[in-house]
Amino acid sequence: MNIVYAVTHDYYPKLIPSITSLLEHNPKANIYVLAEDDEIDIPFKVNVINVKDQSYFPESGVNYHNSFTYINLLKVCYPELLKCNKVIHLDVDTIICDSLEPFWKTDVTGKWVAAVPEYKGRYKPFGDTYYNMGVALINLQQMRKDNIMDDMVAYLNTVKQPYADQDAWNRYGLRDDKFVPVDVRYNENFACGVTDDPAIVHYCGITQWWNNKAMFRWEYLDKYSR
Repeated sequence: MNIVYAVTHDYYPKLIPSITSLLEHNPKANIYVLAEDDEIDIPFKVNVINVKDQSYFPESGVNYHNSFTYINLLKVCYPELLKCNKVIHLDVDTIICDSLEPFWKTDVTGKWVAAVPEYKGRYKPFGDTYYNMGVALINLQQMRKDNIMDDMVAYLNTVKQPYADQDAWNRYGLRDDKFVPVDVRYNENFACGVTDDPAIVHYCGITQWWNNKAMFRWEYLDKYSR
């Protein structure tokens, strides 16, 4: 099982709760981290990919200074940055509560992504559905076959979007019927919905999610916070 995170240097310490919870329930996970250094100071064995000098998204691009940061844009570049055939992307603000094997084994033949639709979200600019890409099983092999990465990069460099790479995924994925919907327990959050048995709790960038005890589902994060 391949897992990937993408974080700027100030978020390295905030990886610890998510990776701790991931390995507790998925001890054989192979973890990649897109980062701004060759090594990062966290107590886990991870494969670090230094993307500080990336050239896909220049500062002149309209989404480079988006609130989600340039490193999140690089999610659409996973087909080139990673050598594996598929990967589960996890945002740093996630806590893993169960085995991800059923999610990993989702049939994505001919598709790019398996993800959870935002059932409760009202932002649907590209059709009747909108998928949350904070947690996603990505079929890198199919994306390479369909040669879609360059189109998505060009789009993000020229068209301003409030949700940056997530908007690009939805624009192209929905257009080409490349999404597989999965159960909300694999990305429980305020937009996708809640369940009594979450496999992944996602805090969706809530302000100071790492220490906000009044936050939605704080009990899951509290178990792994330092």
